[in-house]
Amino acid sequence: MRKILTAGGVVLALVLWAPGVSNPNGQVEESLALDNDSVRVALITIPAGASSGIHLNPEPEMGIVVEGELTLVTRRGKEVLKAGRVVFLPTGTGHDARNESAQPVKIWAVNLKKCE
Repeated sequence: MRKILTAGGVVLALVLWAPGVSNPNGQVEESLALDNDSVRVALITIPAGASSGIHLNPEPEMGIVVEGELTLVTRRGKEVLKAGRVVFLPTGTGHDARNESAQPVKIWAVNLKKCE
């Protein structure tokens, strides 16, 4: 099942897929692992040459690179994160997650929600 979402004018592709299914369109894929009142966890696959587009998250986000090399662009500059690297982005940090390599990038995105 495929849905197109917009957030602040940025278009993101949300794809619910079974493991092992390839992405013929070169779009960013998201496989939601958990979404409750406290946390949202998704495995994101970014094909070679693709990008999330510049966006803001409504809550803090932690990204864990599990495969490939992710290029993260923020107002502080551009940083290449290799597999095994972890990054924390405070609420409202504008960023673009890019794959500037020839291989797919897989990252776990963990959004920490406000707990009451």
